[in-house]
Amino acid sequence: MTIEPSTGDSLDVNKLTRDQQLLLHTIDYLTKWVKGGDHYLQTDSEKVWVKELPLWAVIYYQIVKGSYESYDYAPTSIQFFGRSSFTVNLSYEGVDDIEDLRELEILEKIRLSTSQHGFVTAYRITELGFKFLELIPEDVREEVHNLFYCEHCKTHLDFFMNMGDHPDIKIDCPECDVSDFELDFLESEDVSYVSKPYFLRIAKKLVRD
Repeated sequence: MTIEPSTGDSLDVNKLTRDQQLLLHTIDYLTKWVKGGDHYLQTDSEKVWVKELPLWAVIYYQIVKGSYESYDYAPTSIQFFGRSSFTVNLSYEGVDDIEDLRELEILEKIRLSTSQHGFVTAYRITELGFKFLELIPEDVREEVHNLFYCEHCKTHLDFFMNMGDHPDIKIDCPECDVSDFELDFLESEDVSYVSKPYFLRIAKKLVRD
């Protein structure tokens, strides 16, 4: 998808697919609400960045919940802080849309080095991106909002990401005091497939000769 960045009165949110609108509002949500003690506090999202790995995990969570129309995921090996390798269920459609939003100057990216000589990548919304956010339909906003609240008591869900020796990601409701579920973002699935040998014609010819 290639679109020239829009400015001024030419803004048209329909230039973004519904999945891109959902992704944009998700990033806005993740950079707008920060946990302070027992409560979530609204922040100035223009100054907050969302790290790449938690964003990928949330995209996977949204795919599992059926939010995206065209996103899928596949097991992919990545490095965390330049040290251990992990297999994550990565959405390449999500990664591609993040890059599309960057090309449209709706998102900006930062890459920082760590004390372990690795790199951390993060994203935030640009001034142009906030103009697009104002045009996102209410049903897309509700889709994002509902995913972050407990379906039983409507309390804001807590996301816990542990990337230590035994990495896992859990989603808990602090009010119900029960775990929603352990997010299988770090678990590769068994995929059934059928294979058969295929020989190129040139290989067949060489065998006959």
